[in-house]
Amino acid sequence: MLLSVILLLISTQFSAFSQEWKESLPQDREAQSQLTFFDYQKAFNDYWEPFNVEEGYYTINGEKKKAAGWKQFKRWEWYWESRVNPVTGEFPEVSAMERFDEYLKANGNQRSVSGNWTSMGPSSSTGGYAGIGRLNCIGFSPTDNNRFYVGAAAGGIWKTTDGGSTWTAIGDDNAALGVSDIIVVDNAGTDEIYMATGDRDASDTYSVGVLKSTDGGSTWTTTGLSWTQSQAYLINRLLMDPNNNSILYAATNGGLYKTTNGGTSWSQISTTVFKDIEFNTSNSAMLFGSSGWGDIYRSTNSGSSWTIVHSESGGRNTRIAVSADNSSNVYVVMANSSSGLHGIYKSTNSGLTYTEVFSGSTTNMLDWACDGSGSGGQGWYDLCLAADPNDADVLFVGGVNTWKSVDGGSSWNITNHWSGTCGGQATTVHADKHYLEFQNGTSTLFECNDGGVYKTSNGGNSWTDISNSLVISQIYRIGVAQSVSNDVICGLQDNGTKNQENGIWDDVIGGDGMDCAIDPNNANIQYGELYYGNIKKTTNHWFSYVTISDNIPGSGAWVTPYVIDPNNSQVLYVGYDDLFKSTNQGSSWTQISSWGGSKLKSLAVAASNSQYIYTATNTTLYKTANGGTSWTDISSGLPVFSSNITFISVKHDDPNTIWVSLSGFNSEGVYQSTNGGSSWTNISTGLPQLPVNCVIQNRQNTTVSELYAATDVGVYVKVGTANWTAFYTGLPNVPVNEVEIYYDDVVTSNSKIRAATYGRGLWE
Repeated sequence: MLLSVILLLISTQFSAFSQEWKESLPQDREAQSQLTFFDYQKAFNDYWEPFNVEEGYYTINGEKKKAAGWKQFKRWEWYWESRVNPVTGEFPEVSAMERFDEYLKANGNQRSVSGNWTSMGPSSSTGGYAGIGRLNCIGFSPTDNNRFYVGAAAGGIWKTTDGGSTWTAIGDDNAALGVSDIIVVDNAGTDEIYMATGDRDASDTYSVGVLKSTDGGSTWTTTGLSWTQSQAYLINRLLMDPNNNSILYAATNGGLYKTTNGGTSWSQISTTVFKDIEFNTSNSAMLFGSSGWGDIYRSTNSGSSWTIVHSESGGRNTRIAVSADNSSNVYVVMANSSSGLHGIYKSTNSGLTYTEVFSGSTTNMLDWACDGSGSGGQGWYDLCLAADPNDADVLFVGGVNTWKSVDGGSSWNITNHWSGTCGGQATTVHADKHYLEFQNGTSTLFECNDGGVYKTSNGGNSWTDISNSLVISQIYRIGVAQSVSNDVICGLQDNGTKNQENGIWDDVIGGDGMDCAIDPNNANIQYGELYYGNIKKTTNHWFSYVTISDNIPGSGAWVTPYVIDPNNSQVLYVGYDDLFKSTNQGSSWTQISSWGGSKLKSLAVAASNSQYIYTATNTTLYKTANGGTSWTDISSGLPVFSSNITFISVKHDDPNTIWVSLSGFNSEGVYQSTNGGSSWTNISTGLPQLPVNCVIQNRQNTTVSELYAATDVGVYVKVGTANWTAFYTGLPNVPVNEVEIYYDDVVTSNSKIRAATYGRGLWE
């Protein structure tokens, strides 16, 4: 039953996600509850197959266009494909935090006392196109404009007391580090905070309900609206009655909930899934709601009943805004089925009737172009609307870019753009807008987007990035230098590839950053990657770089594995459908396997003998002992029918001792072979039943094998034949995708282990 609920809610979440591809799926709710990961994958691929999409783009009538929602689906697919059942595609019946709680209880609720992790960032950005990580929302202290809070998609809630100059994380131990909405009220001089957990726009995290703090975020407690992440709930909007701090509304993907006692208990007052709800600014008994299907609702009795007052058959995701300057005016922005702009609608009679005041067929403000000339967009994912509380005619709409109207929505001009200034009309600000909010009755506007938080105090004429000191990056992979101690490179979701040298972060490649590597003998030679194995190389520490993957046929996985030969840094290996080798740092490539088929996901070369190479898809592990002349499938004995292979490590002085990590919510986290894969032993005792994303060996321990495992919650260590033990003191409750070690072989105590987290950046 629980699995059916999970799948039903996942299906609901995708209802506004580039709807055309989903229409091939069953439409009745009972049938939808049986859908698997493979069903979604097939529907998506079947829809896009005629478009011949390559790396998220397709050509129609000679025009190159973005495939709307392609990247966001691929991120979702990458995350889930290793966590579902590899044979059936069934989603897990539990969440990572539930498994972690079980682990804590089994260990007497004793948390880790080892690890001593500290944050490395990225925590600085030059602003504009660059960014740190995705933010979903902002909440302002009602008594101090320098104190406010922001919520990240997977990086928790953060607080500033100096107007955004510095930030502090205030909820790292919460059961979910995604945040969708924040409400702040004054309670005898202290901020009382309500937080809607989970990531409403892309499900990077699911909700555990509404959390509450009565001490400015120092401590948090659950409220009566409480779930586990495995139930797959999302909260689209959280509102508080402006006249009564005890009354709150939560619009969720499971209906509308209300509390009248400050969150102690909640009642479901509607089964309608509202994408947004807003108050009439002069009458809190009147609320306006919108669906993901072009319907606009109105309630005049505090949400007890709702009436559809306007419907657009071609409409999809919607947002609502009301200005305190004129409560009779209600504005709606609505996306269409292609995630571009359907239209801007306005009511002048308190939401009773609506008129279209701007059509998406005139200017598609939700697409990527300065003039809105494109036909698509990401309106299912990035959409927000705000009305100036001091001038009801001033509106801002956020999609990929942000636009402004000064005449109540009848005409619009671009005010910020993701990659340029649009001929002086716009400020360069990071793409993909999720939240626009005016501060405490002023005309100072804040914007939360995929790069961080920006503000304007002059009506959008200029925008200032105030994200510095936030640490919310979602890192896929890292590369660590060995010739110097303080040089590391990271690939980030939607915020490019970043390099840190001597504590200073630089943006070196744009887009989505993936796997990374640094030449062990020369830190000026580094490698970064865009999705599908688009690999870049620099020989001068990113003053310039070249693409070295153009002459490799086909494409790799979303996160394509590649490694530097540990015995010869001129030699590189990269896994696409097959394995390719370069002997000249990527100038040319030779195919050294011929099995083809599924994308390779992991790759390792033995440090003691480069003829031994191991590479794997999600479910098949291959080995060569002769440099690729011949290959053997050594998957037999691995639990590939219940778990997916995520990482391979080879013992530093024995090419036949191998460790493989597996991603499942079971007791199959790490397997070991001491005979080159002829047989395997489960060595997972002591690990929580969590997905294990990476396993590595500390080669400086020459007495016994010392292993580290990165999981969906925390890092764990195994020394010799002892069981795994916790090694995560200081780490927040976020997935750790990879760990790597910098070795100081002269003063071994100076060696450092580094961890790439998916939501809270890099740790050491």
